[in-house]
Amino acid sequence: MMDYKKELNDRQYEAVTQTEGPVLVLAGAGSGKTRVLTYRIAYLVGECGVSPYNIMAITFTNKAAREMYERTERLLEGNIRGMWLNTFHAACGKILRAHAERIGYTKNFVIYDDAETTALIKECQKRLNIDDKRIPNSKIKAVISKAKDELLSPSQFADSVDHRNYDYRMMAECYLMYEEQLKKNNAMDFDNMLLNTLLLFNTCPDVLDHYRERFRYIMVDEYQDTNKAQYLFVSKLAERHHNLCVVGDDDQSIYSFRGADIRNILEFERENKNCCVIKLEQNYRSTQFILDAANKVIANNFSRKTKELWTSKGSGDRIVHYTAENQNSESEYVVNTIRRSVSSGDAKYSDHAVLYRANALSKNIENTLVKYGVPYKIYGGLRYYDRMEVKDLIAYLRVFNNPADDSALRRIINVPKRGIGLTSIGKASETAVRENTSLFNILLSAHEYPELARSADKMTEAAVMMSEIMLKADEMSLPDFVELVLNETGLLGMYDRDDAGIEDQGRADNLKEFISVAREYEDEERHEGNDDITYAGFLEYVSLSSDADRKAAAEDEDKVTLMTVHSAKGLEFPTVFMIGMEEGVFPSYRSIDESPEALDEERRLCYVAITRAMKKLYITNTEERMLYGKTTRNQPSRFLGEIPDQCMTEVYGGRRKILFCGRENANDRSGADTTARAQSQAHVQIPMRAQMPAQESGSYITEFTVGQRVRHKRFGAGTVSKLLGDGRNSAVEVVFDNAGMKRLIIEYAKLTDE
Repeated sequence: MMDYKKELNDRQYEAVTQTEGPVLVLAGAGSGKTRVLTYRIAYLVGECGVSPYNIMAITFTNKAAREMYERTERLLEGNIRGMWLNTFHAACGKILRAHAERIGYTKNFVIYDDAETTALIKECQKRLNIDDKRIPNSKIKAVISKAKDELLSPSQFADSVDHRNYDYRMMAECYLMYEEQLKKNNAMDFDNMLLNTLLLFNTCPDVLDHYRERFRYIMVDEYQDTNKAQYLFVSKLAERHHNLCVVGDDDQSIYSFRGADIRNILEFERENKNCCVIKLEQNYRSTQFILDAANKVIANNFSRKTKELWTSKGSGDRIVHYTAENQNSESEYVVNTIRRSVSSGDAKYSDHAVLYRANALSKNIENTLVKYGVPYKIYGGLRYYDRMEVKDLIAYLRVFNNPADDSALRRIINVPKRGIGLTSIGKASETAVRENTSLFNILLSAHEYPELARSADKMTEAAVMMSEIMLKADEMSLPDFVELVLNETGLLGMYDRDDAGIEDQGRADNLKEFISVAREYEDEERHEGNDDITYAGFLEYVSLSSDADRKAAAEDEDKVTLMTVHSAKGLEFPTVFMIGMEEGVFPSYRSIDESPEALDEERRLCYVAITRAMKKLYITNTEERMLYGKTTRNQPSRFLGEIPDQCMTEVYGGRRKILFCGRENANDRSGADTTARAQSQAHVQIPMRAQMPAQESGSYITEFTVGQRVRHKRFGAGTVSKLLGDGRNSAVEVVFDNAGMKRLIIEYAKLTDE
């Protein structure tokens, strides 16, 4: 028997043992949420006698799901047969594989990845004569994805757009054609997996009833990142037993651009009667100075669940705030600080991470790291499944699983080269559309079409070769079939040659490694008690692989890590540098101009960055910065002004009097040789900082009353409906005549009388 009280702190224990009814666990950064989830599952099975078959735990990445699986398996000594510990997409994939025919698909449907989705949308653009220069493929793709996030079908989206707007009218037509082609190809994109599962639930109540009865206990990790479809998926499954436990941190909700809706976690308590709310506030990662800074910054947000992180680790080192003359002196300071730390023996290069709001900020840091020979890596490099040769192999496997997958077939019909050029492939595709059949069928009967006469022999030969391989799929194990495909298609032979160079040798090794992927998949399925191992299931497993799955392979590299703050979520480092902390950079100009909600998300992003640091945190800004080809002079970030003075040590390397968020510091350094000081990296102690005042408003209105008529340069005329906040964060809610309701920061709204 496990002593849960000994293994957990008081709040963790409460979250683990509160098993009945809706539970909201507000897990602050570094507070042990994965521990809570895994111990909660172990408690349900080991102490409450719940069958693993009746438990579902959902998270966002394969890495997180695998970590949860491995920890739970250890705690329960292997007693997890029948339990679902999956990502949202993997859980939906299991449901759809079992019931796809009920909504018009076959069970061997394929999942299109990002590249295949892009290719299909491009094909639709071409058929609709949409000029990519006017309406870029990326815009259409984003609009379709956003429509799906909002659960809008093609017809509903078409009804919602202004048909006088040519661009949106054409995007609506493209959305409709794209969905029709997906269905014709027996394919889904990632968004469709959730939407089609909800469609299945809505149209087949017996299916929903089955899963509601099966999953009596449901847990969701990172709930603050859920979108509308994910929210509905979980809500529908939990409607019968109401044993829904969601774990997350509204202060770390930073993915609205992906469709994440922070209201899901903020309103959970109101939507679930008798909800138990538990706050995990003890942090096991950072020192108290770092946590105090994070607490004070995030406290300025409008809508949040109040939390106060604390630690038993002690105060630790103060945060160092360095003001540089420009981006070059900023990067010199960062790199030299890292070099000193490593040369003193206090740390390794891999103990350091440099975080930035936008990728463009990394250039100077990279140049300086190279200059001094400091090893580094940029987190988020090309993953295994994104490599060209691996994607070619996957395309072959998809065709052998589903010959109607035109997108995959177009990718590999001439790989290795078979003398079937792009023009011939294009003609064959047009013929397939005209004949309302698949491209594969056209290739098999190419001699029947005069327009294909030039390449007919080669097309038919390729299609027959693939047909023969296809017939062997059910006769062999997955690893053996993968090896057969590599050899008989000639794909491996392209690279595995006696005269192959280093690059081709690497590609050959990557292809051979895929045999291991197939073997590992079979082993995992059998370990979970699933003896019905399917080819389609394996392809789904491959499609759902995420960037986070690669991190483990790089953890032993002794290199400085560079990454955006978005990429850093979920990670931690002994020493963190936050660079570019200036108004207009972090927070970005767009967030300042848009709304309080956008600025709140920027502040949450800052909170995430601060809480990545375990022992030491350095924050830098510059007096002037060249970015996107322009040199600007920005004030230090408002977020710097929200950090308590007692948490900070000021280091100054600029040339002018130091400015803190708009106010000149009382300590006049005009006569000091600060340039020399910056070059020598001397630490200059600066007295307590002044608070950030409101900037000059000129002729713009700064005081409002409800009902007042105002005008905005972009949104036009409107009526004030609400006043929000105070001080620098004061905001006004305006219902504009033509633009609808907007919330605007008063300091930046630039409103005038109508």
